[in-house]
Amino acid sequence: MKVTFVKTGTRRYAVEVGRDRYPDLRCGSIGYDDWLPHDVLHFVAEAEYGLDGGVFGELAAGGNARIFMPVDGKLVAKMWRKERIKRTRLPDGRRSEELAGELAHRWRARTLPPRLQQELDDLAGQWHALQVGGSLTLEWPRPEGRRHHPTQRRRPATARR
Repeated sequence: MKVTFVKTGTRRYAVEVGRDRYPDLRCGSIGYDDWLPHDVLHFVAEAEYGLDGGVFGELAAGGNARIFMPVDGKLVAKMWRKERIKRTRLPDGRRSEELAGELAHRWRARTLPPRLQQELDDLAGQWHALQVGGSLTLEWPRPEGRRHHPTQRRRPATARR
């Protein structure tokens, strides 16, 4: 699964999700930041700490986290009918939110472990350099379609240009 953060305006961005096994999704965003948007921090937190019950883990498992819409407009009604039947729960959602906030704070304070500090520095530099219309794509570090045990830790996400 590839997650693309697109600068759509001077203080706006969208999140686009390209999946191999499920329909592609898109949503607007909250928490704009010139250096590290809130959703980028969520992605890094969930990827780094193995939170498959957060937003991006739910997307990789085929869901829509109740906030993403299919890119293909013909699939919107079908997806919402399915979601009414199956209530989406994000068991790691609160933890993801806490970790995203902690990452933001510790990144700015320069108190993260060196590898993670460098990873966020790199992402922040790439994001900050983008013009409106530019994008940053991250690859989810675990396979689509299945959930992993929370203690299984994988290599963190890497950025692609």
